[in-house]
Amino acid sequence: MSKGKHDTGAKALEELRLSPPVANALRAVQAEIADAYRDRFIEMTEALRQQASALNRIQETLRVLVAHVAPSLTGQLPAAVRVAGPGEEPDLASMLVVADPIGAGYTLSQVDLAKALGLPNASDVSVLVRAFKLDEEGEAAVVVRRGKRNKIVNYHPRAVEKLRTLILSPPSGLDADQRATIQRVRRKLPGEKP
Repeated sequence: MSKGKHDTGAKALEELRLSPPVANALRAVQAEIADAYRDRFIEMTEALRQQASALNRIQETLRVLVAHVAPSLTGQLPAAVRVAGPGEEPDLASMLVVADPIGAGYTLSQVDLAKALGLPNASDVSVLVRAFKLDEEGEAAVVVRRGKRNKIVNYHPRAVEKLRTLILSPPSGLDADQRATIQRVRRKLPGEKP
């Protein structure tokens, strides 16, 4: 939920001129709905990515079967594995270690983490993921591919709550920019008071 929509809801709530207990109860309901929406979003995203992963495994199985049963068809199906290009790091070892991160539940990108937290953009999430070293934590993330300059990381749905917890209770030792990002994100989190 974006800050603009959140402010509009707060303004509409104020215009109703409800008693404080009723207004607080309504805010609690709004926060509960936002949490439920986030949880369903994560479940839906995970289900869609698991379906895509299953389709990829079926495609690879078909490729292997065709190679053995009808070799003349080899090359006419899309390749599931490719050779690393110039400047890319071969990732066969990581493929063997994490053969199917999506099938293991690592389905979310940083954009998905931002949406699940109700944040308007992923750039703040990117800063916080690096600050909290969340992309190095095996329970929350897995590196799908490493390049010379960057890496592709998929996150597990449990990373959403881990990130929320770290935002609300950050570790010490963060620099000024990281602390400023945390303060900015706290103001944008649905259900959190500025």
